[in-house]
Amino acid sequence: MVFERTSQEAAAYKLMDLIMEHSKQLWESFSHLKEMMELYLSGKTNRRIRELAEAIKEIEKKGNEIKLQIYDYLAKIGEALMYREDWMRLILNLDSILDYVDSISFWISIATSKRWYPTPEVAEGFKQLLSSVSSMLEKLRAALSLFMSNVHKTLEACNQLEEIERAVDELHRDLGLKLLESNVSTSALMLLHEVCERLETLSDLALRTGDSLRLLAMHRAP
Repeated sequence: MVFERTSQEAAAYKLMDLIMEHSKQLWESFSHLKEMMELYLSGKTNRRIRELAEAIKEIEKKGNEIKLQIYDYLAKIGEALMYREDWMRLILNLDSILDYVDSISFWISIATSKRWYPTPEVAEGFKQLLSSVSSMLEKLRAALSLFMSNVHKTLEACNQLEEIERAVDELHRDLGLKLLESNVSTSALMLLHEVCERLETLSDLALRTGDSLRLLAMHRAP
């Protein structure tokens, strides 16, 4: 026997399909940013960095188009969707992450063009911070992918985000101190500090997104 989904359940499935399509842009964009930063931190200035920055910009445009599709869908379904405000917070937080990835890409492009490179110690600090932020986004990705099939696994992944975020905070503080002690120009220091802060903000946004997803998962949990 085949059971039809309720209108509310069908609306949630359709919305999550759109959100997953939007989040695909985020994962691809961050993957480009990782490659871009790894090249930059290795002291390389080449065409690939420019190509990655341009690709990230195009992905953000596509993400914005999908976001508008999501808004249009939300307007059409009206009251068929439960916990509308929680869904909106999830969407806005994901979109903010995509925006921040683009902004970090912009600053790395500037640093590369100006040949403002960090000291080896600072570069290592950035690599560690980038790795931890990447772990957070991978955990968030897993939580999202499991949401419609296994909310308990989603809740578990969301809880693990908090543990990773604490490690990010510690790496962020250590890197900030290394930056202050590094022998680079004032301009380079200010730019590198901006990148450091925005990477830490990415982790905050990932945690906030996980909190939004947790609320929705708790509503779905039996």
